[in-house]
Amino acid sequence: MQKKSRFIAYVEPVEQVDEAEAMLERIRAAHPDATHVCYAYRTGRPSLVVRMSDDGEPQGTAGRPILEVMERQDVENTCIAVVRYFGGTLLGAAGLVRAYAAAAAAGLEAAGVATYVLHAALKARIDYPYFGKVERLLEDLGARVVDANYTDAVEVQLVTPAVRADAVIQGILNATNGTAAVHRMEDRFYPSRQ
Repeated sequence: MQKKSRFIAYVEPVEQVDEAEAMLERIRAAHPDATHVCYAYRTGRPSLVVRMSDDGEPQGTAGRPILEVMERQDVENTCIAVVRYFGGTLLGAAGLVRAYAAAAAAGLEAAGVATYVLHAALKARIDYPYFGKVERLLEDLGARVVDANYTDAVEVQLVTPAVRADAVIQGILNATNGTAAVHRMEDRFYPSRQ
């Protein structure tokens, strides 16, 4: 018989509470024989929601240490779940805190951390003769096309860091001699390209 508990960490980006809960449901289904599935998540900027669970472990020995790992590394929009298979040796409260924190930290390190930057979403309608020039301009300005529709003109949806939105709009208008129609839609956080 194995004498050591096994701790398995799962880390996923989540933007909403329902995404975190769906992740936890998948993990529980994948580990029906696990002794505990403890977790913490921080999600929902700008209205931050923080939840954690010790899932039957002594109070404050699992969910809180997982959350503290996230807070120390300033991680948001993330859920960390740690699955424990009991191995027969009692770890005590301090041992559980160390084990859950170590598993969460190792999982976070393995997953990596993405930095999110506020981006502007733009929609542009560009006549075909200008599109090649606009594509090069977008690349130079760090904007990326997320969708394109080719009809009688090229209709693109793109995102660019919000601080460069005005320059991108002006650049498109200049590159098309003012013939393009450009609309700023919404600002959202997207992973930065590093």
